[in-house]
Amino acid sequence: MVRERLTTPQRLLADLDSRDRYRRRALIRGVLADVAGGACSVLEHAYLSGVERPHRLPRPRRQTPTGVGRRGLRDIEYEEWGLIIELDGRFGHDEARSRDADLERDLDAAVFAGKESLRLGWGQVVGRPCLTAAKVAAKLRRLGWSGQLARCPKCPKSRSGDTGRHQTSS
Repeated sequence: MVRERLTTPQRLLADLDSRDRYRRRALIRGVLADVAGGACSVLEHAYLSGVERPHRLPRPRRQTPTGVGRRGLRDIEYEEWGLIIELDGRFGHDEARSRDADLERDLDAAVFAGKESLRLGWGQVVGRPCLTAAKVAAKLRRLGWSGQLARCPKCPKSRSGDTGRHQTSS
């Protein structure tokens, strides 16, 4: 409903607050706050709640205009470091024409705006969030980020001799 602009997160929050009892109120409030902050899809929310926040990656801008002649919005942009992350769920990315347009936007960002793009899907965001966080952090460090990646409760335990890399799940 919010994506189609039939309502706003603020209206939904007001409606939620007007009810005496509502199951999972805290969860719904949290999701609506994230939607208000720019997480516009289930995959974008999964990145925010499973990759970005628990691993303390820097806070990016969300839903930023492409700015290189084509209409559209970038899912995530770490503006200070020139890194764009596009999250490819099934909606809008299934057809060859849509995929081609996505790749063209990535090329435009690299050529005309000097930005790098990473494309992530469900496997990276939901299936391997800790590994993905480590890889995004490594990329950000190469681009000048001086922050530190945090381990979340779901991160695999380090083994002696481990280089700090997260392991992929089978």
